[in-house]
Amino acid sequence: MAPIRYAYFISKRGDVVFSLACGFGAYFLYERDHPREWTLRELVERKYQRVRTEGWFPSSSSSN
Repeated sequence: MAPIRYAYFISKRGDVVFSLACGFGAYFLYERDHPREWTLRELVERKYQRVRTEGWFPSSSSSN
């Protein structure tokens, strides 16, 4: 049986790069047109600080 040949839009790796570029561009344009109280950068920095102090999985208040 012959292997399946996939049809690529650009190339095997080019499709991935193209889709990521489109996604980042769309997100940038959406955030520019619809500003929010917190930017993605601020949210990521806040999460990073929380992970540094509490760890990835902080203990929950409920006990099992």
